[in-house]
Amino acid sequence: MARKILLVALGALLIAALVLPTTAGARDRNAPLEGVGEGLELIANVEYSGGTDMEFLTIKGRDYAFAGDWGGSDGGGLHVIDITTPPKPKEVATLDCSISQADIQIAADNRTLIMAADSTGSPDACLMFSKKGFMTVDISNPLKPKPLGVAEIPRGSHNTTAHPTKPYVYNSDSELTVPGEIQIWSIKNPAKPELVNTISSLPHSPHDISFNRDGTLAVTAAISHFDIFDTRDPENPRLLWTGQCPGCSITHDAKFTPDGSHIIIGDEGGGGGSYPCPGGALYFYQLQGTKAQPVPVLTSMFEPQEVLIARGQTGPGGCTSHVLDISEDSTKLSISWYSAGTHYLDISNPVGLTFGSVGLGLKELGWFIPVNGDSWSSKMYKGPYIYSNDLNRGFDVYKITS
Repeated sequence: MARKILLVALGALLIAALVLPTTAGARDRNAPLEGVGEGLELIANVEYSGGTDMEFLTIKGRDYAFAGDWGGSDGGGLHVIDITTPPKPKEVATLDCSISQADIQIAADNRTLIMAADSTGSPDACLMFSKKGFMTVDISNPLKPKPLGVAEIPRGSHNTTAHPTKPYVYNSDSELTVPGEIQIWSIKNPAKPELVNTISSLPHSPHDISFNRDGTLAVTAAISHFDIFDTRDPENPRLLWTGQCPGCSITHDAKFTPDGSHIIIGDEGGGGGSYPCPGGALYFYQLQGTKAQPVPVLTSMFEPQEVLIARGQTGPGGCTSHVLDISEDSTKLSISWYSAGTHYLDISNPVGLTFGSVGLGLKELGWFIPVNGDSWSSKMYKGPYIYSNDLNRGFDVYKITS
């Protein structure tokens, strides 16, 4: 998320919004399963406030969501939620380490979780007290997550990216300081992360980084541009391409489809502050050329229907694309749109300009805007379900009905 680069006035507005009372609160209650939508049904909630990023893992036959919490009524940290039976999610553990913004990654060993901190931790930040960077957490026993080590980074960690097959973490500080940089850390010993290289990112650092499935390519969403790197040697990436999506104000999230055929880029219009619907769009690039020298070619873009007030979204909340996820078969996409809820797309034919369900190629299969919703991340994991981690509501479970 790009909130750290907003003007002071916007930042103050956001802070005020986060500390105002909301319907979120005690963990023994649930946020209302109410709202408006089509193709998605809101079926369950685990309530807390400050929900940000999340990842999923199956451990000893049970499915878990590891959901970050920026800090709300319960102080922030990590929520471990058993989703083996999705209609009945159960919070089975917490790690009460209040870290901003609590971007979550799971390392290739499937035992180590990474929590990012882009501001100095207070005394309740566990190992991140007085530090910025990222903290490693042992999740081999998901019922007892345990802080392990710290990578202390002066510019902080707005987002981190775990290599999909090797014990490395790429750091995105999202700072506009010139020149920018990408730090590469080894977590071969998760208790003692080691900085192995720092490479330039011009003119400034990325907001976020994603790898392709085998870790041989990486794409950065770097606010004013996006870059593609050759990462066959993960300690020494090599720049292959730089460009920018047309009309993008804050290139926020960029991901490869699992089949490697496309890159999808989100524009976080307004940086997460108040912003009119439909907000920043999604841009779809087909990768042409060769794997050694890919050439991204813009083929499509998507925005939800313009008249979102009719769908239940009311100002002056942020309304723009945010954290997205792509199905393993590369045909479906889920995405958070802040106060405009969660959206679910068919991306099997990403061609043409699409507004909502009207357009070519891309098709919106479902959407839902819950009561008091402000969705940060919306992701899929097994079966016909989408999970949303929400700043106001906590953890929502949607069933795909379309």
